[in-house]
Amino acid sequence: MTKKKPAIVKRFDDYFGAGTLEDWQRLCGDVGLSEDFGSKTKCRKALKRVHVNIHDLLSAIENGHAVHRFRNVRELAEYSVREGKIYPKRWVKDGPIKALLRCIA
Repeated sequence: MTKKKPAIVKRFDDYFGAGTLEDWQRLCGDVGLSEDFGSKTKCRKALKRVHVNIHDLLSAIENGHAVHRFRNVRELAEYSVREGKIYPKRWVKDGPIKALLRCIA
């Protein structure tokens, strides 16, 4: 029996798309990275240095706002726990979500 995909997982999957280089580059641009990344690997490495709440990332994109970036993992963790905005770890696969996900416990 498979469990129904949580709404946040579906929202991210819908936003990200098929995972082409262009999808990765769009994500990098959406989180405020202005460098021209020529490969998925370069995008992935750059995203590992960015601290964003995935719920807020999607809301900002959907509403045409800038994405809030936290200065460090601690600030992201405190905010995410306080607001109850946690991406379900069991749904993490390799790819952009893994590059963005931080251990906040």
